[in-house]
Amino acid sequence: MKVNRDKLLKPFAILLLICVVFSGFFFIQAILSPEVVEKNVLVGEYTQVGKIDYSAKLKPNLIYGRDEIRRGDIVYSALLESMEVNYFFSVSPSPEKINGSYTITLLLTPLKGEWEKELGKYRGEVDASSFTISVPLDWNPILAMWKEIENETKYDFGDPNVRLIVDIGLNFSLFGSNVEERFLQSSNITYAKTISFSEMDKIKKGAIYSKVSSTNTMRIFSFPVEVRDARLISGLPFFAFTCLLGLVGFVERKKFAGYISNRKEKSFERKFRNRIVGISDFPDYPKVFRVSSLRDVAKLSHELEKPILKARNAFAVVDGDTIYVYDDNRGNNTIDRKK
Repeated sequence: MKVNRDKLLKPFAILLLICVVFSGFFFIQAILSPEVVEKNVLVGEYTQVGKIDYSAKLKPNLIYGRDEIRRGDIVYSALLESMEVNYFFSVSPSPEKINGSYTITLLLTPLKGEWEKELGKYRGEVDASSFTISVPLDWNPILAMWKEIENETKYDFGDPNVRLIVDIGLNFSLFGSNVEERFLQSSNITYAKTISFSEMDKIKKGAIYSKVSSTNTMRIFSFPVEVRDARLISGLPFFAFTCLLGLVGFVERKKFAGYISNRKEKSFERKFRNRIVGISDFPDYPKVFRVSSLRDVAKLSHELEKPILKARNAFAVVDGDTIYVYDDNRGNNTIDRKK
């Protein structure tokens, strides 16, 4: 059985093009992918906890029947004699080594924060995973200062308020890694008929990650392949198919050019089918002009209001004794000048 070589050329070229695209896709993906990737692996987690507590000494009273109360009991300001704020901080699990410092600042300020005045600052070193700090809070001078500020400004700032700000900076070793942390906590202590605290507890969680290097892989047709192997697996067929496609294109360039030209002509005929008139042949004309594209033929037909004539592979527009023809420059002597 004799095989028509021309009929096999087109599907063979399309098959080669598909192979080039597929192998090229994987090859480019392999080229752009790193051979080694680093991943963050969770080593461990830790928790920092800050708690504000208090102890208050009371005047003789019936409501409690004792002279000292702690967090959980309501502090009635009329019963208060003295007060101490206790701040507790801890890191868990306990670090291997830890050092740092803390600063506790007391500020006299309205709840809305229009102004602030420093009452005291307490500093110290941190050398353990947990510690407790006690800060005295003497309300008598605080109330006197608040009243004096209101008299000076002739403004009612509401209930006296003290803001307690805790700033802890830590450097510790945990899970074989060095960690630097800063822990901030703020609480408003408001003096009214009862003494109230805001944000008495704060929990801050942290995590330690380790970078692990591993060989990068990619999938080729659902199979995992190392990137360096994928470059070879996809690169060889990509270059082979590309060279083969180029060779076929070079050998059959005239046929490919003709195929592309035929596609243009068919598209042109579909678009201007209402203006095209088929004829058997062109007679000789005194003036023959060859145009460079089908677009020029359509433009001339529109401007001259003339039909487009087609004979064989040529398209033309006639205006009197002048003809404008396009024959794809294939060497078709479809029209000669009249002698």
